[in-house]
Amino acid sequence: MTRALTIALALALAVPLAVRAEDDAALEAIVSSGASTAVAVDRSWLYNDSARVAAPGRAIGLARVTYGTGSPTRAFAGNTGTAGGLLEIGGEVGLANRLSAVAIGAQGEDAGGSAQTGGMLGLRWSVLPASMRSTQLVLSGGYIRELQGHSGAWGRLTLGQDAGRTRLAASLHGERIFASGRDSVDLMVTAGATVRMTEVVRAGVEYVGQDLEGMFGDEAEGGARHILGPVVSAALWSQRVSLVGGPALALGAGQARAVGRVAVACQF
Repeated sequence: MTRALTIALALALAVPLAVRAEDDAALEAIVSSGASTAVAVDRSWLYNDSARVAAPGRAIGLARVTYGTGSPTRAFAGNTGTAGGLLEIGGEVGLANRLSAVAIGAQGEDAGGSAQTGGMLGLRWSVLPASMRSTQLVLSGGYIRELQGHSGAWGRLTLGQDAGRTRLAASLHGERIFASGRDSVDLMVTAGATVRMTEVVRAGVEYVGQDLEGMFGDEAEGGARHILGPVVSAALWSQRVSLVGGPALALGAGQARAVGRVAVACQF
């Protein structure tokens, strides 16, 4: 896992530094209505899904490392049930105007030290036109394979809002795992707020609620889980590279009392 993480970080940071910076409007825009000129990676969350998609012809590479104790569950960014270390490596590619494809692979270990793998594939569609810079709405969905090996389908609706130096995000994630003894639908929500402290640094807080269907009836997977913690991000090299990190407190059935996560993303 360490070797894979080292390779991922090296690839993400091996970006030409002599590229001319674009103007502020282009750096802020990930969704481009014309020819692709966006270079800002704009991935400043640890658990929230980004409310912008990769511009046509652009690719975003990412790597995340999470450490905690508990029960490993899902292989996606908002997962709150990590046991030991969990490594995620993947990327997003802009296919067309306001449409991208995403693929993420995950590897972790169970309580006995056995390696487990999972991943997700899907499409992301930016619903609102690029002219609406301050408000973003992304609809996404696809295939998921849990760390335990079960397969399923997932869908997500993500809302983002920029208001001056403040950025807000919220999402609703649903999935159906095709295995006996599982819930008909698993629900998760995320929310967060950050403030731009300097030209390159943002700081704020994020919340994740997982398996929330357990709050309204019988739940087959141990009940609702919650996580809350601070997040700090830095946009480097003309905003082409994003570094994000932060600790969090996890509460709920089978949850760790503390979770830590760091992530790096790079726009190509």
